[in-house]
Amino acid sequence: MRTHFKAILLSSLLLLAFTVKPQGDINYHHVKGYHFIGEESERTDIFLIIHNEKEWRNFFKPYPGHYVKEVTNIDWNKYMAVGIIKYGNNAWTMQAKRVELDEGELSFEYASQKTDEGLVWKNATPLVVLIPKGKYRTLKYVENSILVRKLENFTGKRDF
Repeated sequence: MRTHFKAILLSSLLLLAFTVKPQGDINYHHVKGYHFIGEESERTDIFLIIHNEKEWRNFFKPYPGHYVKEVTNIDWNKYMAVGIIKYGNNAWTMQAKRVELDEGELSFEYASQKTDEGLVWKNATPLVVLIPKGKYRTLKYVENSILVRKLENFTGKRDF
């Protein structure tokens, strides 16, 4: 009877372990309170992978005083930043949906929608999340369920 109970308990725990959390999901944190200061680009999508504060300062700084928002403090010993900048004469809204890991391959899924087009100035709309540091071999950017970029064996910085 006792062996039967242990078998049922073990089976229940295994079933629970595989149904509670979808396998491969990575916890991520939205970065808030910064704006893009990187150099101008002809590209409309700029893909970023940032590993440390020095790289971060090349692309972002906190909003100026009259646009004060909550600013995310980043622990570069624990996290790296993954992001996309929509750059050009259009305005966008973007939202992270999911970050998933499958055998060393990260997928960063997000939704984007153009809110205004043909602006007379250059607009930079960033979407940046923090993920735990790790040895990832591939990063896929999936926008509105479509693969838009795949970076392999990345070491950081931009993909160009």
